[in-house]
Amino acid sequence: MKSVLFVCTGNTCRSPMAAALLQHYAKEAGLKVRAASVGLAAFPGDTASEKAIEAMRELGVDLTSHRSRRFHPAMADEFDVILVMTESHKRQLLQMAPELAGRVFLLQDYSHAVQSGQEAGSREEKVYDIADPFGQSLEVYRQVRDELAEAIRAIVTAWQKEEEVQK
Repeated sequence: MKSVLFVCTGNTCRSPMAAALLQHYAKEAGLKVRAASVGLAAFPGDTASEKAIEAMRELGVDLTSHRSRRFHPAMADEFDVILVMTESHKRQLLQMAPELAGRVFLLQDYSHAVQSGQEAGSREEKVYDIADPFGQSLEVYRQVRDELAEAIRAIVTAWQKEEEVQK
């Protein structure tokens, strides 16, 4: 079973949406995954933002039970891959825990790598940040949700193919 930790800033928008989307698409594909989310500056116990909840509800995904958690390096031991939303998140994580260098990737870069059949981190990394929708309109949340969904569907498809080859 693959396990993924998604990391953003406050753990109320991007990372909880990403974790929920991975669980949703993996379930549809019949893959077993474990997905969780944290924030580098999260206030533990905060709910997902109302607009994140609404944007996800439109896809039939429920975020109402989400409660934010702040990242701690010990959490990383539980996960195969740590996917961050921005280059800044990656730098901050690696400052806190340099030993994670081989497991921390930008979500968009990781998605592009696995989609093209490359080992994550083996290609010259390009920066593909996912903007923070916090405090913006529902339309911006939908755009971020769709950007996350596209990247995550590509990852799930690549993992599905990988699983079929292993059978």
